Amino acid sequence: MLILAGASGQSESGRFDLEVAARTESLTSACMKSHGFRYLPRNPHSVVDVEDASNFSSLGYARKHGFGISVFPHFAPETPAARSYLKTLSAASLKAYDAALPGCVDSAQRTTEKEYGIPEANSEWARVDDKVQHDRRYRSALEAWRSCATAAGHPARSRLALVTDLRKRYTSVMAGIQGGNHVLPQDKVAALAARRPAWRRFHRSELDAAVATFPCSRTTDRAYVSVFLRYLDQER
Repeated sequence: MLILAGASGQSESGRFDLEVAARTESLTSACMKSHGFRYLPRNPHSVVDVEDASNFSSLGYARKHGFGISVFPHFAPETPAARSYLKTLSAASLKAYDAALPGCVDSAQRTTEKEYGIPEANSEWARVDDKVQHDRRYRSALEAWRSCATAAGHPARSRLALVTDLRKRYTSVMAGIQGGNHVLPQDKVAALAARRPAWRRFHRSELDAAVATFPCSRTTDRAYVSVFLRYLDQER
């Protein structure tokens, strides 16, 4: 819940995501074994990109990646052993493997979320967040953000609204790059994007917006965390 509220560091958030991914992979492997198949748990880093994940608390990140919208995630590659095993399966066995895997993944995810109390944390965060959103101290901080962002050349109702607008623009830009139904690997998409003036213009504008509004957001984020923790303390 503290991660959702932005009250913990980015490194702690990354460690949590990696731990959850590792547990999910382990449970998926056990489930597939019960179906008579071998499933090698993937490296958590092949599931979670902790290096490039959006980080609103770092000016260095803002200068390099903006809000994380136009980042092309980097994941650890799949192990050769996993691919080699699939090649040993007959056509019928591979079909059965493919049929069993989605159910195992879904079951593993639900079990992991339950073990880590994720549904409860999401629910509790949403309840406290609603109080924060209506708190005069945070609303005052939001007003200050709007004035600050407008002065910085990026008027918006909030950082969320600014990011949402940028994401809409990015979707349009990427539609012109990824045209068609064929899904390209991320490295190829990144190479294509880097050669497109529209993508470069968007990337530059995203970085400019993130850096220019960073001081505004830092003040508002501190206010949010302060008010959030006060409500949390009152309930304990």
